[in-house]
Amino acid sequence: MNMATVTKATIRLVRRAPIAVGAAPSTSSLPSTAGSYPRRLSSTEADGSGGRKKTKNVTAAAADRRLAGRRRFYDRVGIAPCSPPSREGRGGGGGDDAPGGGTVESPISAGVDGTRSATGVNTRISDAGRWASLLDPSFPSPSPRSSWHTVTLDGRALRTPLGLSLSLPSPLLALAVASEWDAQKKYLQPAQMPLMTLCCTAIDQVASDPAPHREDAMRYLANDTSCYWADPGEDRVLHRRQSTAWEGLHDELSAGLLGLPSDVGPAQATGGGEALILSRKSGGNPRSGLPHPPVLVDKARGWVDSLDAWTLAAFYSACSESKSFFIGAGLVRDALTAGEEVTARAEAAGAGGGGRGNEAVRCGKWAADASRIEEEFNIECWGLVEGGHDYDRLNCSIQMHAASFLARTVAASRKILPASDLVS
Repeated sequence: MNMATVTKATIRLVRRAPIAVGAAPSTSSLPSTAGSYPRRLSSTEADGSGGRKKTKNVTAAAADRRLAGRRRFYDRVGIAPCSPPSREGRGGGGGDDAPGGGTVESPISAGVDGTRSATGVNTRISDAGRWASLLDPSFPSPSPRSSWHTVTLDGRALRTPLGLSLSLPSPLLALAVASEWDAQKKYLQPAQMPLMTLCCTAIDQVASDPAPHREDAMRYLANDTSCYWADPGEDRVLHRRQSTAWEGLHDELSAGLLGLPSDVGPAQATGGGEALILSRKSGGNPRSGLPHPPVLVDKARGWVDSLDAWTLAAFYSACSESKSFFIGAGLVRDALTAGEEVTARAEAAGAGGGGRGNEAVRCGKWAADASRIEEEFNIECWGLVEGGHDYDRLNCSIQMHAASFLARTVAASRKILPASDLVS
């Protein structure tokens, strides 16, 4: 599955019109979806008959609130215009602002079986101003192209697990998320909704407290997988594949993204022996990991701090999947610069805004391939384990394409981006 498939599916959905574009949210009845963080029952709480019943430290009807395996509880999926996130700590207006509108609280829970058992999860917005700013892709300059939309289930606007409106900065992104909900059949499968997951993460977690996500993303720089090369004297086939996938990546990002001189780049190790020596903690390397130049680390941190919540969520997801800062940065940078590069080439060629042609693009497919060099090499040498390697390969592709699609659609909300460049 890739996001090109999602986009094509979205087009088909629009043509057969089960997704209502721009329909005003209504008050049509829905089965109860319960709150994302509902009240927890005590171990002995009165039941409806006046007796006492015991629970297992879970919320009321917790099994019904789980997203995975839950029956589809809606008939129609659509999108509708909404207001952007406000600085009062509320999500966009969504269905609440429309006359006769309503909302659907997300069935997704932060914990196990609907409880608050998850750790490191934000349950409130501490700084509403910062939260709204991080969710505005064009901040601090408002963009006239901004077009906020939300997803509706049976005409009612969907909310995030934190109870905030699912306000999305692009109608194309809203259509893609809506297509994920519409593609669910008898039972809901969250693994088939990667964009919904990323968008809720950006709204509820990344925008409310970006520091942990920034710090976690920076941790991948110290032991970046793309900085560890196979010894060509020992594994020339693997080294050749690494060279093909990572060719020019470090130079491109060091100079083009971080603005470093051509003679400054990341530390790299060739072979297992050199990797152990370079990454070992020592007096000159107080923290374990490759000793990258301090100026590179500072520039990388500054770039990460400049990302909005949507792009940071996409970047963090790509880094986590690839175990590489540079692969994630290459994916995001391609999305952020696609519009300017395509426009410049089109004007120079007189093509009037065409696509990228046959030029190599650091898109979702590239990122998935670049992050699985060693795994695919070992599979060819030793064989594939069904139910393991094949699932890992599929999940990596899904996550990378979702991250690429999110970054590209958010970038498109800031500038004119050809439709051919949105499909990754």
